[in-house]
Amino acid sequence: MNHVRHLQEVEGLSIRQVADALGLSRTKVTRLMRQGKILRKPRKSILDEYARLIEDWYEAYPSLKASQAHDRLQTYGFTGGYTTVKEYTRPFRRKRKRMCHELTFLPGEEAQVDWMQRSFPFGTAYGFVFILSYSRFLYCRFYPRQSMEFFLEGHIEAFREMGGLPRRGRYDNLKSVVIKRRPEIIFNSQFLDFARHYGFSLHACTPGRANEKGRVERVIRDIGSFLSGNTFTDMDDLNRKVALWRQERNRTVHRTTGKAPLDLLPEEKLKTLPQIPYRAYRLKTATVTPTGFVHFETNRYSLPSEYSHQPCSLTVYPRHLEIVIGSRTVAAHQRSFLKNQTIEHPMHREKLIAITPHFKDQRILQLMTHMDEAVALFLRRAEAQGSDPIKDAYILFKLLKIVSKGALLSAIRQANALGTFQVTYLQNLLKPQEVKPQPVYPQNIQLLQIDYERRELALYDDLI
Repeated sequence: MNHVRHLQEVEGLSIRQVADALGLSRTKVTRLMRQGKILRKPRKSILDEYARLIEDWYEAYPSLKASQAHDRLQTYGFTGGYTTVKEYTRPFRRKRKRMCHELTFLPGEEAQVDWMQRSFPFGTAYGFVFILSYSRFLYCRFYPRQSMEFFLEGHIEAFREMGGLPRRGRYDNLKSVVIKRRPEIIFNSQFLDFARHYGFSLHACTPGRANEKGRVERVIRDIGSFLSGNTFTDMDDLNRKVALWRQERNRTVHRTTGKAPLDLLPEEKLKTLPQIPYRAYRLKTATVTPTGFVHFETNRYSLPSEYSHQPCSLTVYPRHLEIVIGSRTVAAHQRSFLKNQTIEHPMHREKLIAITPHFKDQRILQLMTHMDEAVALFLRRAEAQGSDPIKDAYILFKLLKIVSKGALLSAIRQANALGTFQVTYLQNLLKPQEVKPQPVYPQNIQLLQIDYERRELALYDDLI
């Protein structure tokens, strides 16, 4: 250390030069200098004459930017560069730790709500997190998207589980809640309608003030810790394990309240739920393609070919969507959360097939094969047993005229499970059985036991 001091104080070498001379790292030389309290002689700065002015500015405006300080200094005749000002004012611009009030809440006063995002081997999942501020009762569920329909469903399911709802919801600046903050807060119109339906008020947190929603921030960290220590095969497995963890957490005594959230839940003065729940959906507009599809997310969904080129709207629910033209729902499909999928109902091509008979049979086979993997498996196995796939596909196509797509798929899956790859089995299973009319009996059964004497009609001639 003495050698370091000598080189620095007597020889006037810099830290780099001392490090090179002794074969040490600059970090170690710096540490030795600090331990020996070796202080460099402070350099003069061209800003020294403005020091008092700069101190006054930062005393009045702690968040003043270096660029703003540079602009102000120029009005006082300063000719130096921005970098000089930035380095000089760095100590003034160090963020001061904010002092925060501890937030306390009355029973039923508020819930804090936020999203969390997590990547898994099966894909990205979005966690809807809802916690009652008084009791700390927690609801959490993961979804494949964080769009409006899932945001609304998360609220509805949380309300249902808790048996009511608080009087206010506290939110970060989510697009599902806040459209714009300045010059005044503009809330998302659909979410505002949802809040009116259930009768709770909205509070949007101040940007950068994480302490305003500290309860939900802390529980999101806890959920993240739980997820890091476990593995999940798919979304269902994830939600099942999260539900078990959440139930255990709600039964655990909270260190602040001294009670378990589940035990405090009856003390929450929650508002009564309306008799009619809100529909969790969102609306999208689209145009039908020339081939009779609408694009949603990365997938294509079919509707009858006669609606090609027409504008339409999509009513998107968490698990299915409806395609509406005018005021009429012309198609409905289960949602696919895979990418670049084509979801097509064979009956949507019935009229197109009728006017293009030259490829009718092949087109029907194509439609039925692509309708579902269970159908493709059934037709392949039937063909392996000597059946004609084109004829079988046509019979299945005709069955769709008398039964729903879901009923047909259920029957085909049953046939696949039994190893029965014959369309006659499906026909017998799905075609309605002829019901013979039952005799109609009088309300007074004794009328059936009346005895009467048969007489010749000639006896009534005298009465005419």
